Amino acid sequence: MIKLKNILIIILPVFLGIIELQAQDTIKLSLHDCRAMALENSEIVKIADQNIAKAQGQRKAAKSAWYPNISASAMGIYSKQEFQEEPYLPTAVFNPLTGELDPNIAINPSTGQPITGPDGNPVFNTYAYLPIDLTIYGGAMAGVSAEQPIYAGGKIIAGNKMAKLGVNMATANKELKQAELIFTSDQYYYQYLSVKEKVKLAKEYKLLLAELVNMVNNSFEAGMTNRNELLKVQVKYNEASLQVQKAETGLALTQMSLCRIIGLDLYSSLLINDSISSTSFILDSINGLNASNRLEYKLMQSQVKMAEQKIKMTRGDYMPTAGVSLGYNFYLASIKDVDNYDQRGYSAIASVKIPITTFGERKGKMNSARADYNIKQLELEQNSKLLQLEIEQARLNYINAFAEVEMTQISLSQAEENMRISDDNYNLGMETLVNLLQAKAEWQKAYSNKIDALTAYKVYESNLLRVTNNLR
Repeated sequence: MIKLKNILIIILPVFLGIIELQAQDTIKLSLHDCRAMALENSEIVKIADQNIAKAQGQRKAAKSAWYPNISASAMGIYSKQEFQEEPYLPTAVFNPLTGELDPNIAINPSTGQPITGPDGNPVFNTYAYLPIDLTIYGGAMAGVSAEQPIYAGGKIIAGNKMAKLGVNMATANKELKQAELIFTSDQYYYQYLSVKEKVKLAKEYKLLLAELVNMVNNSFEAGMTNRNELLKVQVKYNEASLQVQKAETGLALTQMSLCRIIGLDLYSSLLINDSISSTSFILDSINGLNASNRLEYKLMQSQVKMAEQKIKMTRGDYMPTAGVSLGYNFYLASIKDVDNYDQRGYSAIASVKIPITTFGERKGKMNSARADYNIKQLELEQNSKLLQLEIEQARLNYINAFAEVEMTQISLSQAEENMRISDDNYNLGMETLVNLLQAKAEWQKAYSNKIDALTAYKVYESNLLRVTNNLR
């Protein structure tokens, strides 16, 4: 028979190993850690990085338009097909009367008319035999050229400005996405701390009711109170137990939500030694309460500038253009019964293109580009007011949240004092059980309201920092 001691020797190391493994899996986090992990694991930020790389590539390509386009080309050909001809050419005779050459046409003696062949053409007295052999065995061609635009109607300048704006917009867009992601991370972080405080409150309230149940039960057993009083307390205790269970379930769900946003496994064990109890009024130290300082406003400004450059690009399509091209070419051919033929030399070409008429195309595209520019300006004016309104809402929400924290703290202090007095009076027989339970419920509600107020304050504080470009 296996002794209990031997079983413990076998099981205890395994059990301790499991505890140690669980301890190693616990991840310690702070607000800064959650923000950094959210940024590191976000596909949104990674996409924004790729957009910056794309814009930088486009800017580099736009800069290349200032420099000549240098290219080299080569071609070779080889053929075994022969090109031979053996033609018979008509002859001519000298006319002493005119001093010119007359066709040596055969004349019919009986008619005095030229003799014609089956094809209807005249027949000559004699023909010259001239064999031709132009068989080319192969050839090659190579060259180097450089093309340099001199004037492109302003399109190169406009293209470079648009490319630079594109980089700035992509960078600002990344900062905007980062701020939005940090704000979302803060929301989940403070929600986790809030539910964690609610769990603590529920357990503390349950403990208070447990003490009260024990005290009323002692009174009931001593015959100093009736069973109805005991049942009332037990019902409230059961409700408190259910609240603890719901709070712990809510804590597990909020922890999963936080893990999801920061890129951890949903079932990771977190250790966050932080609370939402600390508050400080930061509004006086915040800059950027004007909409013109927001990233969204700067992005829309860049869109207006981009539309302005598009007008210049469209105009450049119908402006005169000029350029030069320099080249060096080499040709080589191998012909039958002839020495290899080769030729080389330099070439220079200057070109000018002047559009004359497009039958309304230029006017239509220019009107479209100007309308797009006007739209971007109107959108900037419209959205700037909305951005300013959002700042004012964030500011007022923050002020109200700070004031609500102070008021809930006062209410909690009053509820604690009321509960203490009710406890003392009940012990002296001067307070009913119903009033005592009511006092404890009011304390729990006041405590819960304080937690909610602190959570809202933290979220509104983060949002105020976001809309003023101070969330880092």
